[in-house]
Amino acid sequence: MRPVYFISDLHAGIKNDAEDPAKLQDFRIVLERARAEGSELLILGDLFDFWFEWGEVVPRRHLPWLEALRCAVSGGLSITLLPGNHDFKLDGMLERELGLNLPGDDQRRNLLGTAAFLHHGDGLDPRERGYRLMRRVFRSRWAQWGFRWLHPDLGMAFADHIGGGDRMPVWNKRELLAYLSRAIPAALHPGDELMVMGHVHAAGRFQWASATVITLPPFVHGSRGYGSWDGSQFRFHFVHEELAQAPLEERLS
Repeated sequence: MRPVYFISDLHAGIKNDAEDPAKLQDFRIVLERARAEGSELLILGDLFDFWFEWGEVVPRRHLPWLEALRCAVSGGLSITLLPGNHDFKLDGMLERELGLNLPGDDQRRNLLGTAAFLHHGDGLDPRERGYRLMRRVFRSRWAQWGFRWLHPDLGMAFADHIGGGDRMPVWNKRELLAYLSRAIPAALHPGDELMVMGHVHAAGRFQWASATVITLPPFVHGSRGYGSWDGSQFRFHFVHEELAQAPLEERLS
């Protein structure tokens, strides 16, 4: 059975990022491995450091990444993309022009015989009332209508300014476990066997009752982590193994 691959938090196209070409080359390695060995690649949010679809404009810093995605899909790789907190507006362009699958904010589906819940991971904690409200406002039709009328140079500059605080930090174990203990009960449904998310920038494998919860390593970090599921086991992979830290392992309930 061919595995499903997962990746998140690439933060492609950070302004003035000298590492972006190297990160793109590492992403191409993952795309080729998923195309050759896997059945699908699922990108669980924050593919770009900022993404908004203006009617006729694409930021030039994203063009090499878009070309890599186009080539992978043309080569036969199925790619599904979920939005993250940096993917401000996914409005169908990546689906129409590149052939990516865009199912919505999250996805509940059968993955190789396993009932799985997939999400970027942001806003799952019911106590995050302020962030959940802000997320709803930013994704509202009127807010995105107003943002569309900004010149793209201004829009990108604004996004670069407000998005810089959460690109690189890794959640420490204490705050990660506290977040998961509140988020998982609100997110999981009866019968869910696997939950996969990004956002927290830390690789982890956790057990919650009968469900396995996976937090993906952030591809933006130097080890370039991602994962795979073969129907029975989740594995973490790193393009640069020498820079990787051991995933967290914990039973939460």
